[in-house]
Amino acid sequence: MGKIPIFLLFLIKFLYAEEAQKCAWDNCHATDPDPNVITAHLIPHTHDDLGWIKTVDQYFWGAKPELVPVGVQYIYNTVVEELMKDPERRFSFAETGFLWRWWTSTTDKNREQFKYLIQNGQIEMIGGGWVQNDEATSHYVDIIDQMTLGLSRLIDLFGKCGKPVTGWQIDPFGHSREMANIYAQMNYTSLYFARIHYLEKEVRLKNKTLEFNWKASDDIKSNIFTGAFFNDNYGPPEGFCWDSLCGDDPIMDNEKLEEYNVKEKVDSFVAHVSKQAAHQTTNQVMLLMGSDFQYTNSNSWYVNLDKLIKYVNADKSKKVKVIYSTPACYTQAVKSRSPKLSTKIDDFFPYASGKHSYWTGYFTSRPAFKGMIRQASSMLQLAKQMESIINVDPTLDSPVTRLKEACGLVQHHDAVTGTAKENVTRDYEKQLAQAMSGVESVINDYMDTLNPDALKSNLVLCPLLNETICTPISNSDDFAVVIFNSHARYYNYTVRIPYKHESAVVKDFNKEVVETFKVAQLNSTDQMPYEIHAFVLIPPLGYSTVFVSKGEKKVRKIKKNPSGNITITNEHLIATFDNRGYLTSLQNRTTGLVKSIRQEFFYYEGIDSKDDQPSGAYIFRPKSQQPIAFDSKIELEVVKGSVTNEVRQRINPYVSQIVRLPKNKNYIEFEWIVGPIPKEFKNPVTKEFVTRYTTEINSKNVSYTDSNGRQVMKRYFDGATSFDYDDTEPVAGNYYPITSFGYIKDDKNQFSVITDRAQGMMANDGVVEIMLHRRCFYDDHFGVEEALDEPGKDGRGLVAKGKHIVLFTDLEESAAQLRPLVIENFHQPVLAFYNNRNMEKFEFNRHLESPTRLREFPLWLHFLTVEKVKNPMNNSTFLFRFEHIYHNDSAESAKYAVPQILDLDKLFGPNKFDLSEKIALGGNKKHLETVKNRFDRKKGNIYELRPSEILTLLVSK
Repeated sequence: MGKIPIFLLFLIKFLYAEEAQKCAWDNCHATDPDPNVITAHLIPHTHDDLGWIKTVDQYFWGAKPELVPVGVQYIYNTVVEELMKDPERRFSFAETGFLWRWWTSTTDKNREQFKYLIQNGQIEMIGGGWVQNDEATSHYVDIIDQMTLGLSRLIDLFGKCGKPVTGWQIDPFGHSREMANIYAQMNYTSLYFARIHYLEKEVRLKNKTLEFNWKASDDIKSNIFTGAFFNDNYGPPEGFCWDSLCGDDPIMDNEKLEEYNVKEKVDSFVAHVSKQAAHQTTNQVMLLMGSDFQYTNSNSWYVNLDKLIKYVNADKSKKVKVIYSTPACYTQAVKSRSPKLSTKIDDFFPYASGKHSYWTGYFTSRPAFKGMIRQASSMLQLAKQMESIINVDPTLDSPVTRLKEACGLVQHHDAVTGTAKENVTRDYEKQLAQAMSGVESVINDYMDTLNPDALKSNLVLCPLLNETICTPISNSDDFAVVIFNSHARYYNYTVRIPYKHESAVVKDFNKEVVETFKVAQLNSTDQMPYEIHAFVLIPPLGYSTVFVSKGEKKVRKIKKNPSGNITITNEHLIATFDNRGYLTSLQNRTTGLVKSIRQEFFYYEGIDSKDDQPSGAYIFRPKSQQPIAFDSKIELEVVKGSVTNEVRQRINPYVSQIVRLPKNKNYIEFEWIVGPIPKEFKNPVTKEFVTRYTTEINSKNVSYTDSNGRQVMKRYFDGATSFDYDDTEPVAGNYYPITSFGYIKDDKNQFSVITDRAQGMMANDGVVEIMLHRRCFYDDHFGVEEALDEPGKDGRGLVAKGKHIVLFTDLEESAAQLRPLVIENFHQPVLAFYNNRNMEKFEFNRHLESPTRLREFPLWLHFLTVEKVKNPMNNSTFLFRFEHIYHNDSAESAKYAVPQILDLDKLFGPNKFDLSEKIALGGNKKHLETVKNRFDRKKGNIYELRPSEILTLLVSK
């Protein structure tokens, strides 16, 4: 017999090692078979925020002990030490971000022991994302990315036991249907959390429905077993916290000592278990033994947990059996009893912890940071695509990896929400800015690879383009701009380029000249006085170049404070403003139909610190049900040109807006600037600024908001679907999160608003109100211990700038256009600049427009992910995700929400793939068919997608 090939030996060893692993869900302690005995599952765990009161570094290292009494590194060290003492013990770790920090900084011995504990079932990895993301303000693309990052690290480290099965969202402030759908599509078997509306909690306790089946998608019929915790937190029962941060008595079992308390502790524990079991559908009870940053001294926990198990189990009359467990083992125990579970089809927004504590302020808190996160997401998608196109192997220290980690970090439920302390938020911004700057090298490597015969590209990025700041070109008359499109469809829109002169010549392949516009309000010594509006057409997954030089004459017409009514037009719409400067109507130029619309700014004054519940980073609580209007006269400028027609409104020194009709678009844009919000010298008053759109839509009390940018949730003003609504906070209680869009409609028309960041929205009877910015001068008593008072660059207060796109059409047009428009506007093009007087050198032997790489995708198809992955067997392996963007959420949508054929070979033309394999959404598991009568039929690289389906593939060339 010949020798076994070396690669086969490695394969056998790998398969044997995988087979030998006994993951937590395969190594559960036995429950009591007696239906009259309650099995209490003790879940030792720790909840470790990657930043909140302190930065992620301070939390991990435990630096400055007078400020940070714990260090996450010590939690990992001592848990490993205690678990190695006794194979009966269990522990559950969640976020991968902290695990990775520990893994890369600890000893080889600790790493080997941790791996052993994972692969013998003593440690269960739960959640598995880089962080425990927020569910109101995080976009689904960013959620999938941060989950993929965490899951990929886990499987690389631990193999099959590094594939979590338990969704763990115990701290976010409300829970979305789309998050449940994402977990279900990642093949998770359960989902657990703590925070639900106090009125819904009362109902679920009464009806024994804390555990239920959550129908997470109407289109793909996904569902997931879901559990809400019995306590209103994720900590242990009262009297049973044995962490160094707690003050509960230990179990003292020496009968000779005066403090002997075994009977007292056992009786108290059994009483709690019995009470909790009375509200559950089975005789299985989950008890969370741990909380925020606990287990820095794990010995104190496990010594007492061992005793608790010993003494409760010794008394059979108590009818309670106590075991060490994990969430997956608990889920298996519950499902094995075949309980009759209720079904949920909506979500858990808004979250309220009390009558006057509605957690709806954070939907908008820190709007500039929320906008920065969206910008970083655009750069990440582009960088991943570039790395894939030029076939660069991903490394742990590459710019793309660093940006993945930074983007993942800010999806944390105290980051993107705006609910961390000011210095922590600045640390998030610093890490994000540093990672974004690394994309510059990725872009230049990409350009140099595609143009091997040209000189080095030397392109630079300008991260503050939103503020019309671009230092590298601030003193230049002439420069080149390369515009990158990360979408798989042509980008046909207007880009804005800062410029120092009032007139410019912009040349592309058509040698067209476009105009410049003066900017205002964002006061900065670095700000450029004008910006160019250039209408461009960028190829799918490609780039195009424009050249800027100084112009000789003005090509725009400006009227200041005109009298009478004002109109601006484009190819599709006529917008009319009254003599006070307010928008009054939109007319369709094709049909002649006129729709009434009025847009205004208001602000609420927030409850102050004299009340037991003020407005703050989390909470929105206005003093009055009606906001305060601005009575100052609006200053106007009307600007008309060939690319853009707009009305510039200056309401007061801290609110202004540009209302714009872009070229060849059937929607209207509202580019708002709010700030600095005024602060009184004495007794400052919280102010929360909103924009309000008043329409003729007969929407009654119904509106619609997105769920993490995907599914549509039906909302009721002064109403709820899962409990009897109590009108204790008439305004805050009717605010809902919008990550990308929201709308109202009647039987004919639909009014939709697309946002460029997460915000809060309220709608009723034809009126849509969206909160833009807030400045709160009092802490809201939920842990931050700091007012939401952003100082801005000069200490006077933060200035926030953003944009709304308003689509006001009939139902048929809205069904066709809204979702493609949302996808197009989620990730904006990335602009890179070349500043050198010798433009001929830049142009020499260079493709000024990228070569055709693929066919333009059809309107229904979103190329959600392009990512290079490690594969030792094939160096050209990629993770692709394709999304059917239409959902069957209305009668009009049915025409577009139909199964579609995806043929990879046709889409990618000459860039054909030899192999494609369908996998689960997280990229770490094989796809499981959970729905009968699937449409899938595979012939080569052909797939069929259902409405709203995300198809995840591993493809190889």
